[in-house]
Amino acid sequence: MKYCSKCGKEIMEDAVICPYCGCQVGTVTAVNKSAEVNESSGLSTCAIVFAVLIPVVGLICGIVGTAKYKTQSYKNKCIAAIPISIVSWIVWAMILNNVL
Repeated sequence: MKYCSKCGKEIMEDAVICPYCGCQVGTVTAVNKSAEVNESSGLSTCAIVFAVLIPVVGLICGIVGTAKYKTQSYKNKCIAAIPISIVSWIVWAMILNNVL
């Protein structure tokens, strides 16, 4: 038998959570891995959309998302948003220059 590190009560060897206090015991790597899988794609989608509509916001979202995401597909969307926002910025500047 082992003991809970929080409340000190005796718990079973294969226990993951203390039945007395609810403290997590043992390894937590499985919980952390599942949290990485459940990443939201919101920032990467916003980066692509704003890269076309509002290039400054798209550029910022792309840079932040590149640093934030661990899932490669979301990271790739954010990386793609960076050059898209730069090109979009140039196109918007040319359009606005002709209008004004």
